[in-house]
Amino acid sequence: MDQKKAETLARLIFQTAPPFRRNYIKPQQKMPPLLPKVPHHHLFCLIILKQSERESMSSLAKKLGVSNQQLTRIVSELVENGYAERSADETNRRVVCISATEKGKKLLDLFFRFACRHIQTHFSSLSDEEVDSFIYHLSEIVKLFDKLER
Repeated sequence: MDQKKAETLARLIFQTAPPFRRNYIKPQQKMPPLLPKVPHHHLFCLIILKQSERESMSSLAKKLGVSNQQLTRIVSELVENGYAERSADETNRRVVCISATEKGKKLLDLFFRFACRHIQTHFSSLSDEEVDSFIYHLSEIVKLFDKLER
């Protein structure tokens, strides 16, 4: 990739980061009172665990993009609140694995339903064609990020 394309790509990624973070990652101030205040890293951790069902601590830290020390704190808080559980790996007892509990999956479903309502309201000014375009392009971006992760 040449320098100009890299600069354009960086500019676009940085341009989307603030509104994405403000409106979709940390909309805590807009949360209804029945939703518990949960840090976004905790939610992302539960999302990863729901998708994979079980992860080692090191794998989870890598996927979440945090240090092992940060993940230990995140997982400890999830376990304390009953949203996740630790277990030993069957093949290597030194490896600690994490999985979401039913309570954690229910919490994630609750946040997902809230997010759907929030997005529906937030995107109401767009036409159906614009929403379809947004869905198409965002799904293509996800495919490209997945390809970069391999």
